[in-house]
Amino acid sequence: MKEIKYKKYSKKQMLKIIQKYGFLFVETNLGDDYIISKNDIADFIMLESQRTCYTADMEFYIPSIDEPVLTTFGCFLNKVNPILREEIIDRLVLLQTTSIKPKNIKIFDNEMFIKLSPKEKGIINGKVNNFAKLYEKYIVTQ
Repeated sequence: MKEIKYKKYSKKQMLKIIQKYGFLFVETNLGDDYIISKNDIADFIMLESQRTCYTADMEFYIPSIDEPVLTTFGCFLNKVNPILREEIIDRLVLLQTTSIKPKNIKIFDNEMFIKLSPKEKGIINGKVNNFAKLYEKYIVTQ
């Protein structure tokens, strides 16, 4: 496996991302769990694929939803919400098909995230406070 060590956001940076940009929980088939900024999805897919020699399949979850909004097979999209796909596909294809390298991203510190209060996590009365603004467009209704 390639030696990639992810740097971690400070608490202040995490709180800003939670409120302004949104975040995703990521699980891999190799047993790794991450929390990343929604803005870093394409770069994270490539970095984690490279780090694991393209053996990591990933599942990405938005807060409060049990089904993944995106799954990968290595660095390739498997199942993905169509709106999210449109948001990330250009960057992901660029990273997959050119010599452009993924940007150095940071991840959330899982232990620090767990210690955040519900209010700091953006949870008010058991619900994600800014869910409509950051995540609702990814909910597929049938």
